[in-house]
Amino acid sequence: MDEKYIPIITKKVTCKIYIEDVMLIEQELRKTIIYTEIDDFQIYGKIDEFLKFLDGRFFKCHQSCIINMDKVVKMKEQTIFFKNGYKVMMGREKFKFARQKFASLLINETKNL
Repeated sequence: MDEKYIPIITKKVTCKIYIEDVMLIEQELRKTIIYTEIDDFQIYGKIDEFLKFLDGRFFKCHQSCIINMDKVVKMKEQTIFFKNGYKVMMGREKFKFARQKFASLLINETKNL
């Protein structure tokens, strides 16, 4: 089975970022930052350019943030907590949508047990 990845080609680095390692992707001005459990990668470009590499476990919670729901362990007080301790805060409305998606995924996972 081929593992899906995001190809990264910059002046400083050329690599594959396997999508199962991605925690979140965030847009900051002209840069897109891909956060993994091990490292962060900054690339010039728009966040939407990376959507084609992602699958159903990723949720675009707002215009500048995509999260990997498989890496989320808890959502509380407008903060998303990831497996490795990393956390992201977001606005009330965007957090509400992300939390609803996370809750539905948890319910579906428990039904399949």
